[in-house]
Amino acid sequence: MNNKICLLVFKSLILLQFIIKGYGIRTKDKMYEKISSTSACYRRLNGTHQVGCTSKRGGSIGVIHFCDNLKDLENIISEGTSPPYIPILPTRLFHPKILQFMIDSEKVNGVILHSDNDTLNNFTHDNQCPNPQSSLKGTCSKDSIWNPWGTGMLYLDIPFPIFYVENSENIQSIKDCFNKFNNYSYSEQIYRPLCSLELRSFMYATTNTPTCIRRSDLLTSLNPTKFCDPLGDNNIWASLHPLVETINKNETRAVIDQTYIVVAAKLDTTSFFEKTVGANSPISGIVTLLSLAKFLNDTVTLEDVQKAKKNVLFFLFNGESYDYIGSQRMLYDMIHGNFPVDDVEGSDFLPPISPMNINLYIELSQLGNSNGTLYIHHLNEEQAITNFIEILRDYTTEEIQLETVPRSLPPSSLHTFKKDFPNFPGLVIADHKTAYSNNFYNSIYDDSNNIRFKYYNVSKEEESLIPKDSIQYFITNVTEILGKSIFTAITERNYTGDYKFDVVLVNELLFCYLEDSSCKVHQAIHNNTKWPKKPLNLYVGVERGENIATTVAALTLGWFTGKYAGPGNINCTKKPKNSAFSYYNMSTSIYDLNVTNCYKITMNTTKAVSPAFNISDYNWSSGMYSTWSESTWTDISARMFLKPSPSQEYLNIALGCMSLLFSFGIMYLVKMRSHIIFQSMAVSEPPTDC
Repeated sequence: MNNKICLLVFKSLILLQFIIKGYGIRTKDKMYEKISSTSACYRRLNGTHQVGCTSKRGGSIGVIHFCDNLKDLENIISEGTSPPYIPILPTRLFHPKILQFMIDSEKVNGVILHSDNDTLNNFTHDNQCPNPQSSLKGTCSKDSIWNPWGTGMLYLDIPFPIFYVENSENIQSIKDCFNKFNNYSYSEQIYRPLCSLELRSFMYATTNTPTCIRRSDLLTSLNPTKFCDPLGDNNIWASLHPLVETINKNETRAVIDQTYIVVAAKLDTTSFFEKTVGANSPISGIVTLLSLAKFLNDTVTLEDVQKAKKNVLFFLFNGESYDYIGSQRMLYDMIHGNFPVDDVEGSDFLPPISPMNINLYIELSQLGNSNGTLYIHHLNEEQAITNFIEILRDYTTEEIQLETVPRSLPPSSLHTFKKDFPNFPGLVIADHKTAYSNNFYNSIYDDSNNIRFKYYNVSKEEESLIPKDSIQYFITNVTEILGKSIFTAITERNYTGDYKFDVVLVNELLFCYLEDSSCKVHQAIHNNTKWPKKPLNLYVGVERGENIATTVAALTLGWFTGKYAGPGNINCTKKPKNSAFSYYNMSTSIYDLNVTNCYKITMNTTKAVSPAFNISDYNWSSGMYSTWSESTWTDISARMFLKPSPSQEYLNIALGCMSLLFSFGIMYLVKMRSHIIFQSMAVSEPPTDC
């Protein structure tokens, strides 16, 4: 009987445990309200400093205070009686002086930013001279700055977390809680429950990149933890025609007597927060390069290239927002005989390419805010540059005017080549002359509105519905001028063809990058993939992370430069491939997604990680190469809760202490009466006679 009672008590305790646990989870959910659609500021490091934000290890907690203007913020910091606070600020108040005011007060434990209905005239937190450590001296100064609205806040070390909340419903929920509990009698806040926030974005890295790497090193730590990763991903390159010639059916050899015209653009952007867009920088340049690649692939024949002994290379550099990571690595590889592939010197499967083989370098910079004028920036009066500018003038149209800007070089990948090769023949094509026309450079507001993009879901026959003054037509017209000029530079004859430049394709490309990655172009290059219905993040990321935006851009460039190799089938991708080319099944066009062809493409990728991380005993403070890394973290989240009043907290502590003492008393009594409460069981049968 006693055994049955014990079993029943045990089962009851187990059941009670599950009941308590279940109600505990529901209680927790009632205590906290998760704030979704958040983007956090996080920590990065270079060879000498740390920049960005971090929360406390367990999260930073503060009382909510909505601030519609600077006076609201000043009042709560000077008169508030229940610090620390987490101010809720509109982005128009996010300024260096206001940020420093909050830091100096020591009463702020975090910040939430949100967009309001006010129209912003500018919002860029990069430097006024972007990439100052890796750009040529004298190309940007206090008297002539490229990013005049830049605050430099992207490179400040901030002691508390800063989140951007995009969802207006979340902001309204926070405001409702603030109005109900916080928005009255500020001098008496200390006596009542207050609506509060917990921001979690603890960053493990600290000090600088070499310190972080040393702490993460397996050889120097008995319990290694990854505290940071180098910024980096992959560069993308493709040749207009293969860099090899066919000897027989299955054998090729490198073409070693060619020079090259390079068309380049940056692939990445950044912002103060995890979220990025990059409409003007870099998307306008990327889309122009892709449409230009398609035109040249359709018009410049292999015979033209062989006769001129001049090919075209397309480069998309990654990590350029952080001291030109991608172009630095590509130049490093070129100099050391590792481009297009590692150890290419002395091999016969691809020709080694060095800066000396480049006859002309054309970089497509920001092109989204033009007033109808293209600005051609160049430092030196090289003959190749002079000749190309003359060709450009021959193809200038009424829609687009041309203006050269000599002895000028805006922030661009060309700086990397010019630093090591001062006479390198390069020029930059942009929508600005002496300062950016992009007031939202490297920010969350460099979006489709910034370049006045509106998507038109039209077919080829309906292209007339796209306005002539749209960004789609401007990029199409730029493509026409550059495409015909490069055609002439290669063939040494005027372009007289009747090629129909596709403004609908440009429209779709912009839509892919700015609004919906499940667009027709991405369906065409990889129709088995379920793409997210939002723009892809163009932040470079870290070396060990896969960046889908890079893969998509690479496949698109491969499609536009690919050669037809037969109808699409399962055997297409099984054809022999090497470093010179590979095979992919892709749609015939964006107008016929269901018909698939097999394409032979020359596109490839190379590492876009700074050489500093490959050189042993590198001098991290030398400034020779980019040294940027990104901190690791475990959780980025925000949640709202009601913080009890001090009197309630004291009461809870008192009740807890009383419960503890009462428990000790009960246990003491149980112990003292244990011989009565827990009587020994009587033996019912005599032991077996052994």
